[in-house]
Amino acid sequence: MNLFDTSIIHFLINNAESSPALTSLMTVLVDNALLKGGVVVSILWYLWFRKSDEINVTRQRVIISVISCIIAIFVGRLLARVLPFRSRPLVSHTLEQFYHNKSMADSFDMASSFPSDHAVMFFALATGIFLISKKLGLFAYLYVFFVICFPRVYLGLHYPTDILTGAVVGIITSLVLASPKLWRPVTERILQISDKYTGAFYVLFFLISFEISTLFDSLRSIVHYLFGGLYESILGQRIDKMAQIFMDASSHFHHFF
Repeated sequence: MNLFDTSIIHFLINNAESSPALTSLMTVLVDNALLKGGVVVSILWYLWFRKSDEINVTRQRVIISVISCIIAIFVGRLLARVLPFRSRPLVSHTLEQFYHNKSMADSFDMASSFPSDHAVMFFALATGIFLISKKLGLFAYLYVFFVICFPRVYLGLHYPTDILTGAVVGIITSLVLASPKLWRPVTERILQISDKYTGAFYVLFFLISFEISTLFDSLRSIVHYLFGGLYESILGQRIDKMAQIFMDASSHFHHFF
């Protein structure tokens, strides 16, 4: 653990011991899907229905934002496979004695802390919002940092650098994929479907929004139940293969130069 992470983690641990009310609030924020992703995703719905002279352009950007945050989470998962495993502060041998919320530990024993999925997903989404509306985007950035990400550092679910790296990955992914021209055939087709099959479209839009707000927890639970170890084996092998290709390409690139 580097000095940056160490200093912040120990400061928060010392503060938590003297502020049980704040610790209780942080626990509520971490566990509450409505207060996490629900607020950010609702901004997308507001932008979708907001009346303006360029409503189709806005809706195209909303679609791009949704696609970008989904791609960003895949990028984050790939990085978690490629990069060395990192234990979360909550289950770290050097820090676990300072945390009292042991009930969270079982869920994270086998999950790498770096980078943070929450930071990747919601900073990607906030960037998409920022590209549509600067004011709402700024609000989304602040909300993601203080309400979604900070409590995860405070309670030992992530190191600060997990959050910062996840934020960078999410923001860069959204910016790279932000070109309306790149996605025009896709977005125009989706808008046509929304006009032709309005009811079915909004049912699907709601379900996707719900899954994004919960970081696909429900969908992952269903997939785990249906496919169990087979799913983990196939997905893990594919991601590991992609990670190996990435590492081989990086190695060849390094030797070339």
